Amino acid sequence: MKIEISKEDLISLVKGRPPYYSEFENPLVKKAGHRYSEGHGGSFDNLKSLTEEELYELYLICKNSW
Repeated sequence: MKIEISKEDLISLVKGRPPYYSEFENPLVKKAGHRYSEGHGGSFDNLKSLTEEELYELYLICKNSW
């Protein structure tokens, strides 16, 4: 199946799937600027600076970490 989604859609996917604690030190998780350790009030400010490819990779990291 092939679907097309926007960068904003990818950002929403990432926001909805935080990584497991074991991934907090992952360079891409750090680059994204996530502060998941602070709970649901974490920052997603840096997500807009990531490429669509990085966002998809980050989503897979988060999804597969559970």
